Amino acid sequence: MILSTNVAVIGGGINGAGIAWELARRGYEVTLFEKGRCGEQTSSRTTKMIHGGLRYLEHLHFGLVRESLRDRAWLIEHAPQLVHPMEILLPIYEDSPRRKTTIRTGLVLYDLLAGRQNIARHRSWSAAEMLETAPLVPAGLRGGFSYWDAQVDDYRLVRTVVSSAIRDGATVRENTEVTSIRRDGDSWLVRTVSDENRFALVVNAAGPWMTQFLAQNSIRASYVLSLVRGSHIILRRPVSEKGLLLQSIGDRRVFFALPWKGGTLVGTTEVVHREPLDAVRPSDEEIEYLVARFNRYFANPITRSDVAGSFAGVRPLVGRATNPGAIGRDYRVVRKGNLVNVFGGKMTTFLSLSRKVAMRVDNYFGAPRVAREPVFDVVK
Repeated sequence: MILSTNVAVIGGGINGAGIAWELARRGYEVTLFEKGRCGEQTSSRTTKMIHGGLRYLEHLHFGLVRESLRDRAWLIEHAPQLVHPMEILLPIYEDSPRRKTTIRTGLVLYDLLAGRQNIARHRSWSAAEMLETAPLVPAGLRGGFSYWDAQVDDYRLVRTVVSSAIRDGATVRENTEVTSIRRDGDSWLVRTVSDENRFALVVNAAGPWMTQFLAQNSIRASYVLSLVRGSHIILRRPVSEKGLLLQSIGDRRVFFALPWKGGTLVGTTEVVHREPLDAVRPSDEEIEYLVARFNRYFANPITRSDVAGSFAGVRPLVGRATNPGAIGRDYRVVRKGNLVNVFGGKMTTFLSLSRKVAMRVDNYFGAPRVAREPVFDVVK
């Protein structure tokens, strides 16, 4: 018979914070451990989008897109101070790697998958309309489309979820690295640099550190993770009030140019990351890549001197492929006894992921629990 229902959650990114919040609202005694400050790693180094993943349709990931669109709608409704709709232009050029009919089909499907929760339907634009709205290179422009997704202040979202979890009963221990976990009878001993505590169940949401953490504790990983670095640059000047989704000619990748805090955010890259995880930064090659791709599409070219800043985050993607863009963005939740490991996951779907983790925790303790309604705390 299981008497204690205290749970340790390791990792204070958006998924770990969301899991701690979900479990706290189900009445569990939850402690969240984060070796730094919650949200300061990968979760604050995203493209600042809450999105369904239009490009995921190219790889037939319909389930992930549908789930993402559902979570997008919920966040827009319940966290309007952090998540707001954004119209995104998708210009088509003569040398664009995807045909106009292909993109139209994808946008129709995107709208259908969003259903009644869609922000607004996509629409077609003429070349003249595109040029009136954004300072694009006119040569070869054949018009295009616009569709809707949402933008987020990613760091503030994580901090809001953490604050909400604390309000609802979770204990959050920041600047507390978990150095090891080991079984002791039917429970786990979780050791940090300063103490050791016993928990009935452990949820490992270490993100990019997952594989390293499991290996250090002699725990077999159920999935292979590929660590993929996504880098961004921030331009000093605004480019357009609307976002733009653009296609890279040489490698078929897509990248965004988005309004962000008075400037423009351009990204992202996808590069296999092999360096240490505690000091992730864009390479010179990635910055030059983004500058060159930007200059292909905008009439007013930029140089490195126009770049006000840059940042990079490492995404743990489930699977392995020569081309990082071909790796799926779905996540996996695996429970083995009283250990739950979370592989992958993205910001948009942290709510769905957290519920799936909580269901596995309920299964271990033997009875489903109903979570209290999630209400975001107000973080100033």
